[in-house]
Amino acid sequence: MSSNGDWRGPQYGPGPGGGAPWGYAVQAPRPGVVPLQPLGIGEIISGVFATLQRYPAALFVPVLWTAFGSLAAFGVMAVVAVQVLDGPWEAIRADRTPTTAELLTVVSTAAAALLLFTVALTALYAVSSATATVVLRSAVIGRKASARAVWAESRPLLWRVTVAQILTGLLAAAVMLVSLLPAALLGLFLGAGPALAAGLLFAVPGWAGAVYIQVRLVLEIPVLVLENTRPVAALRRAWRLNEGNWWRSLGIPYVVGLIGSFAAQIVLVPFMVGGMLVMVSSTDSATADPYGPGAPPPVAGLVTLFFCLAVGTVLATALTVPLTPLTNGLLYIDRRIRRESLDIALAEAAGLRGGPAAHVPGQPGAPAAETAAGEPSASAPGTEIGTEPGTAKPETPEG
Repeated sequence: MSSNGDWRGPQYGPGPGGGAPWGYAVQAPRPGVVPLQPLGIGEIISGVFATLQRYPAALFVPVLWTAFGSLAAFGVMAVVAVQVLDGPWEAIRADRTPTTAELLTVVSTAAAALLLFTVALTALYAVSSATATVVLRSAVIGRKASARAVWAESRPLLWRVTVAQILTGLLAAAVMLVSLLPAALLGLFLGAGPALAAGLLFAVPGWAGAVYIQVRLVLEIPVLVLENTRPVAALRRAWRLNEGNWWRSLGIPYVVGLIGSFAAQIVLVPFMVGGMLVMVSSTDSATADPYGPGAPPPVAGLVTLFFCLAVGTVLATALTVPLTPLTNGLLYIDRRIRRESLDIALAEAAGLRGGPAAHVPGQPGAPAAETAAGEPSASAPGTEIGTEPGTAKPETPEG
């Protein structure tokens, strides 16, 4: 198995009976952030934060550079917005109806700001998804990973990661649109009332279908990065690999996401408060304002508020976004261990002789046993594992 190659097959079926005495289990080896055995919920969550603790530079340096680039673009956008929106906003403050040209200026500026914000978040998610998954490859076998090396390996994958994320979003959106087609047809023939009722009725299963697709495909980025596949192939492989694991794929990332959301609010709130204070102070300082105390704030104060919100959101996202790809990556490793004996290849890649520790046969949570004497072993460190997944072993009961 290559430390910077892909993790594809061939796979291993169940090994021979373990050699441990009845009622005794040898602890699985732990060369990195998780033990090389089927992972429980606690082991996945602790593995996420152990990776954050051990590889902070490799995880955050590429993401923070992306965030700082986005913030520089936001700064330029804010300066331009103050200039172009001054006329239309003064018309609103003076209770004058803006002209068509002024309205177009406002709409185009808002659309440009929204587009820039969307591009910035997409870039953060793409960079973090690629880099965090590359870091996890080293984290599970206890190897070092520098920010420079991680970025060099991740950079060629960014376009594929972005395409895969867009494809998943389009699939979910397509399900929603299909669910609303009956409402659109009723609107054409029966009017707005029945169309609205049908839309509300069919929106629920459409939303449920969209959520199901997104959760079922949470392994797409680990598959794409660790198995070095193309976006469409990664979607197909992730769909098959995550079969029967939907609730874990929903619940575990949700728990980790709650922790990240709490941390993000701690980062965001000071920027929100600072922006509001600047806006209020700019309004109160306009002592010569003839429009009274209830007038809208100056355009500079309003733009400053939105700029502070954008800065806080980008920084909060940059500091918490690695949580999701790390969680999904450990879910992927868990599925590969349960179904395809990835623990054997990981143990050999970590330099552990004999593979994972043997457990009592049939014991819940036992990983695959060692390969029998005379069988070809999993590929040694520094070599690829193969080309295409083969036969899967019977799944271990999930813990």
